[in-house]
Amino acid sequence: MSYEMNGGRGKILVVDDERLNRVLLSTNLQESGYTVETAEDGEEALRMLRDQPFDAVLLDLVMPRMDGYQVLAEMKRDDALRRIPVMVISSTDEMESIVRCIEMGATDYLPKPFNPVLLHARIRASLASLQEERMAVLREQFAQVTAAQEEERQRIARELHDGVGPDLASLNIRLLTVRKLLQREGHPVAGEIEELAEQVQASIRDIRRLIHDLRPVALDELGLAPALREHLARCRQEHDLAIEFVADVGERLPAAVESALFRIVQEAVNNVLRHAQAQHVSVTLTRDAEQVKLRVADDGQGFDTQIPRTGRHVGLWSMRERVEQLGGQFEVQSVPGQGTTVTTVVPL
Repeated sequence: MSYEMNGGRGKILVVDDERLNRVLLSTNLQESGYTVETAEDGEEALRMLRDQPFDAVLLDLVMPRMDGYQVLAEMKRDDALRRIPVMVISSTDEMESIVRCIEMGATDYLPKPFNPVLLHARIRASLASLQEERMAVLREQFAQVTAAQEEERQRIARELHDGVGPDLASLNIRLLTVRKLLQREGHPVAGEIEELAEQVQASIRDIRRLIHDLRPVALDELGLAPALREHLARCRQEHDLAIEFVADVGERLPAAVESALFRIVQEAVNNVLRHAQAQHVSVTLTRDAEQVKLRVADDGQGFDTQIPRTGRHVGLWSMRERVEQLGGQFEVQSVPGQGTTVTTVVPL
């Protein structure tokens, strides 16, 4: 997943009561591709920070009305502002002042007059740290959403399996019984009852397919390899696609790993069916003492991995995120006309 800062390279707020300092800093940063806004004092800076998003703040300490210390304190009390990197740039270089700023949450401290090379190095480091933090938050949110989705899938599948499915099966039996009674009496409605029974039977098959797609019973009861074997056999039958499956995983894997790898195979095979026009798919699942490796390869039309393709790449993004949640590695190799190979390695 990629994350773009506000304004391309980053949007920075320069806070200084001296106009010359604001001009020097903003000009220097703009020439390097940053988007820059300026504020004359702390009160104006806080208003701007609450009105629009910024990726970093360059903050002077000695200012009228509200100084830099007060700005730092207000920012750290505000949940929406506390994570924005603040680099103090001040002519006050006493160690006590530096320590105070760092303790109040400043990420860096630079003396005036500023060194442009050092300034840019510190900004890059701060923005990189901010990006990593934001990515970590996004991954945590994605993990929570994924876990909630799996729980909801499991709940719905269980209700269908234990409720709607048996009810339809019971209804089908009753319809078949009524049909037999009516046939004995030569009643003309017997044929219509038989058609209703066939429709109910078709609905039962649809429910079973839906249960499998939501959360295969075999995944919870038997583990990853049997669930994949069942899933791929169904894909082979329904889509007339040659699918080879080889698994050597031994004992059960952790539940989170099994769920993630099953969904990755499910998504990868769906991509093959939707896009690849392949004749053959190979799914290989192996493990050793340290990791489990999954490989899904097809002989389809392939694609250029450098060209964005919204439908395909949403699926690839989802698979990659599932793997990264587990601390694993995800790789896609594809060449137009030469098929696609998706490889996943997850540590145990």
